[in-house]
Amino acid sequence: MPINQDLLARIEASADDWGPTGALGNDPAHVRKAEESTKVDDLLELHPISIRFTKELVRDLKAIAQLNGMGYQPLIREICKRFVDAEKRAILRDQAVRRQKELEIERDLARQAEEAAAAAEEMAGSLAGQDEGRLAA
Repeated sequence: MPINQDLLARIEASADDWGPTGALGNDPAHVRKAEESTKVDDLLELHPISIRFTKELVRDLKAIAQLNGMGYQPLIREICKRFVDAEKRAILRDQAVRRQKELEIERDLARQAEEAAAAAEEMAGSLAGQDEGRLAA
């Protein structure tokens, strides 16, 4: 495809307007907000937050993300998701263990109550037999 010389000339002529001090990068007349990013956030159910990390941590996250072929923000989301999933599993496991212990305690108490009731009945029967023996004598 041939280069459009007119377009190239206009770009080169406006080079001073670009950059940190140029009108094209700073003038609100040349700014347009992209609506796509909010649509993507809504579709993916993303909620923007602000968090402070050390520079070293950000460098490490970016390096790890690059090795995995992804951006560092999606990597941070994945790290957080994995952590939250693991924590939820650990909480559920702890609750199940705690409930199991509670059930064991309840069974032990019920067994002890049954044993105490049986011992009380045996003692009552023994006392009743002694009373009958005294009455007969």
